[in-house]
Amino acid sequence: MQYMGGKTRIAKEIVEVMSAERGLNMPWVEPFVGSAKVIEKVNGDRIGADINHELISLFNMIQNGYEPPKEVSKELYSHIKDNQDQYPDHLKGFVSFACSFGGRRWDTYAKNKKGQNFALMSSRTLIKQKPFLKGVKFICSDYQNLKIPNRSLIYCDPPYKDTAGYGFEFDHEVFYKWCLDRVEEGHLVFISEYDSPFELAWSKEVNIYMSSNNNNMIKSEKLYRVHKKQTFKLWSY
Repeated sequence: MQYMGGKTRIAKEIVEVMSAERGLNMPWVEPFVGSAKVIEKVNGDRIGADINHELISLFNMIQNGYEPPKEVSKELYSHIKDNQDQYPDHLKGFVSFACSFGGRRWDTYAKNKKGQNFALMSSRTLIKQKPFLKGVKFICSDYQNLKIPNRSLIYCDPPYKDTAGYGFEFDHEVFYKWCLDRVEEGHLVFISEYDSPFELAWSKEVNIYMSSNNNNMIKSEKLYRVHKKQTFKLWSY
């Protein structure tokens, strides 16, 4: 599914890096689960949280067999956007991201010169994703209020500094303090960002598409480690 900041292209690689430090039976927790493209590649106990209740509703519905619409016209997109109280949360969760340009929530209707059907592509992706989401506990919660099981691996993919954002203010200094506090509690904490004050664990240059004309720029996606590096071996869950 289209989602701003989605990790589809790098999910497998960063999961391998983090899994190498994950202890046996250690829960995997994502306070910013987003499109769930990382958590779908993880086994064992998993919690996927997000402050967007519509997105969480969508994933809970997908787990229960919901199939998103395969066609969403520009007129329907606009009507849902302008009359949100008339539509269910899971549908708004789908349309607001999957049918918006660049996966940016309620940006503009997604279209390109090829005439691709973004609703159809995203619907198919979510249906294919369903088996890999089995057992994930999806929770609507702000990261600061999320209840985290003892001794968890916490993977954070927050709004990046100095980017378009997600339509709300995000205090990175408060977030960094929260991460340090979780490490003090005994958790392992990783953060995806372009820049962070913590230890760099992994990086890779990727193309970031900026417009419907396929203009793009190369950015270095990075994974940071907040805790002290662990020496666990890679476990099979």
